[in-house]
Amino acid sequence: MGFAGALKELGLPRSEFLTALVTFNLGVETGQLAVIGVAFLTRGMAVPQSRMVRGRIIVPASLAIACIAVYWTVERSGFRL
Repeated sequence: MGFAGALKELGLPRSEFLTALVTFNLGVETGQLAVIGVAFLTRGMAVPQSRMVRGRIIVPASLAIACIAVYWTVERSGFRL
């Protein structure tokens, strides 16, 4: 639903807006699942489970992603620090 405003600006007729929004979101979600699937398969095949990999790559990358998500959530909520 985050792209509803952008789709409105395209000037779609009201009768096609809901269809465009739903299909757009389905496409985005399908793309995300494809990227996650490829990453899961690639990571599982290339790097065996080890504490070093978890401590030096997975945890820091996860924290960076979480920080970005929190920043975007606060930014888009309209709350200013």
